[in-house]
Amino acid sequence: MRINGYIRAALAACAVFACSRAFADLVWTAEKGWQVQGGVVANVLGEAKNVSNALEAMNEGKRAQEAGDNWLALSYYQTVVRDYPDSIFAPEAYYQMAIVYTRRGQFTSAYESLEEIIKRYPDYPKFNMIIGEEYNVASVIQSGATPYIWGWFPWFTNYNDAIKIFEAVVKNAPYSDYAPIALMNISLVAEQEGKPEVAIDALDRLISNYPKSMFAPDAYMQTAKVYDEMVAGPEYDQTPTRNAISFYQDYLVLFPKEAGVSQAEKGLDQMRDTLARSRLIMGDFFYYYRNNGVAASIFYNETITLAPNSPAAEEARIQLAKIKDGILAPMTPYDWFWGRYEKPDIDQFDDQTQVMKIDNEAFGLMSVEDFLLSPGAEAGMAVGADGKVREYEGLAPVYGEPLDDYLFEDGFYHWTPEEIQNED
Repeated sequence: MRINGYIRAALAACAVFACSRAFADLVWTAEKGWQVQGGVVANVLGEAKNVSNALEAMNEGKRAQEAGDNWLALSYYQTVVRDYPDSIFAPEAYYQMAIVYTRRGQFTSAYESLEEIIKRYPDYPKFNMIIGEEYNVASVIQSGATPYIWGWFPWFTNYNDAIKIFEAVVKNAPYSDYAPIALMNISLVAEQEGKPEVAIDALDRLISNYPKSMFAPDAYMQTAKVYDEMVAGPEYDQTPTRNAISFYQDYLVLFPKEAGVSQAEKGLDQMRDTLARSRLIMGDFFYYYRNNGVAASIFYNETITLAPNSPAAEEARIQLAKIKDGILAPMTPYDWFWGRYEKPDIDQFDDQTQVMKIDNEAFGLMSVEDFLLSPGAEAGMAVGADGKVREYEGLAPVYGEPLDDYLFEDGFYHWTPEEIQNED
């Protein structure tokens, strides 16, 4: 019973500690400095000497920060996180360090300070402010702000850092309002940096995980735009073109009242014309360089089917009219030297049909009984050694001693020299 009492007492103490740690907060005022609110017990703050020193360092750091002496402010905050890591002041010190680092252009250090809070102090009451500050750091980088090494040496902006921090926002707070807009910004930065795969991945997660977000329409439009920019032209692979068409169509169907409808319609028409023009190019190849009006007509008709109202379709109709009127394509240099390609004869397809019909009749299945009753069944047919087909009366033996007269040693049917001579 006494053991159970100890356990209950320990659990109660842990509960008090957890509640105190969870609800404790620090509030800064210029008159009173940092003050603890939320009924924090002494154990949360540590020993009295530590509390006094940590509080003094926090107050001096904040005063220096407000006076614009960022370097001095950082030194005070670093003292707190180094010497009093278990006090309630430590996460607040990290948070203030992040603000100072951002002001000094040390964006990576600001991000790392905020991540320390998330990793080491998950019950810090200003969690939403941490996520908001991470988003702010990434946004500053995205805007092109110049980073500074050690806070004073200018360096080149690394937009990949913005993508990294935006990804951290999504990972740390996937259900917050920051997550969908962070994904949208990832796509914008990635597109700017020539990384369409990264942009499409972010947009796909936004559409899949946050379909009711206010950024969902923009995600569809942005995805179509990224695919649109990946299109190299009608002469190349048309997979990005088809994907762009798909997302433009989805946008118009799902968001018919959005402001971007006219832009989506314009993009859709352009992509359809590009896709149709890829078939037009194939038709032109067969018309101008292969003297094959049949193949060219197939591709021209496909052009019209894909985008009947596009400029490519109009060109295809003109080409079809030329083929119908029997107008040949202009002679190419190859044609002048070697002559035109031989024009395929459409009748050859009919001839091939007849051949297939004859083949089917020749190799039709026949039962044994029907074969024995057929007119030619009484005569045996065989191929002689000279390759000529000869006819024998009656069927050749199929088993027994007499069969040896007709076979070579390897078992194949043969003619005797006398038989060949008599036939000649």
